[in-house]
Amino acid sequence: MEKLQLSVPDMWADHHVLKARAALTALPGVQEVIASSAFRMVMLSYDPALISPGAIMAALEDAGYPVATDGTGVIAETIPAATGQVDSAWFRLGLRQHKTDERDLKTKR
Repeated sequence: MEKLQLSVPDMWADHHVLKARAALTALPGVQEVIASSAFRMVMLSYDPALISPGAIMAALEDAGYPVATDGTGVIAETIPAATGQVDSAWFRLGLRQHKTDERDLKTKR
C-alpha cells in the first residue's frame, strides 16, 4: 500500500468531507481515507496495482472537489501521514464555525 496526501481547497465543511470520502471509498484499491474540512486535506492508502494517483484525483474532481496542484492550500507543510502524529496546528486554529454557510443552502430563507 502507498500513502497519498492531497490538498482539496473546496472541501470546507463536514458534508463535503462525507461526499469526498464516499467518492474515494468506492474506488478499487483505496483504503484508510482520512479527510479534514479544517485542513482541507485528504490522506489515504491505495494499492498502486489497482489504481493510480491520477485516477484518485480524477474521482475527487468528478465529485466536485478538484485537487490543488498549484501549491495553494490551507497548510504550508504536509503532515507526515505515515507516522500517525497529530499536527500541532490543529490546536492553534481556535474557534470553529458551527453555523451553516449560506452558500450551502439551496434557497435562502
